Amino acid sequence: MKNIYYSLIIGASFLFCQCNNTSNKAQNSQKADMQQVRGDSSAKATGHLELADSTVSTDTTPNQNSPNKTAKSVKYAGKHPITLQWISWDQPGSALVKPLDDIWYSIKGSQKNKEGDYLQIDGKIRRLDQKTLEFEGTIITKVNYNNNGQACVKEGKQIFYGKGSRSYYRLQNMGNCEENNVVDYVDIYPGESSL
Repeated sequence: MKNIYYSLIIGASFLFCQCNNTSNKAQNSQKADMQQVRGDSSAKATGHLELADSTVSTDTTPNQNSPNKTAKSVKYAGKHPITLQWISWDQPGSALVKPLDDIWYSIKGSQKNKEGDYLQIDGKIRRLDQKTLEFEGTIITKVNYNNNGQACVKEGKQIFYGKGSRSYYRLQNMGNCEENNVVDYVDIYPGESSL
């Protein structure tokens, strides 16, 4: 009789443990599913939610380097460093870039030094692809020891290109008005705008 009694207790304990394990697994599975849907605190901190086998970004900051901007993408203004190598690469000037329409941005800025040398840019600019910017307007460079100290003015359509792994865009029309193999490296750097 005792053997039957012990067998029943052991069997009931086994069933209880199995039910409890199944219930815990179901609860853990439900918790994991809810965390995947809501995103745990670390996922929210990184701006991504893990959903099953895919990652969905929750970051609403526009991608500044996206070459395929659409009319519905968020556009915003900001400053970009600009340089002319004759003045300084270490002390850049600044250009304000502001959205004009779905494609174009206005750009206006300068870089100057104590000797009176300067770079000025004024016009409109747009991204053609990840490495190429198209500019329309006026770029003026003046360096006291180039072109007899006279300003060199470039007007009209110009291309800025980011060669190789460079993060900046260089004006492709590099020739200085002086000629004689004198070149101007006019560079626009990534900045705060959505360009």
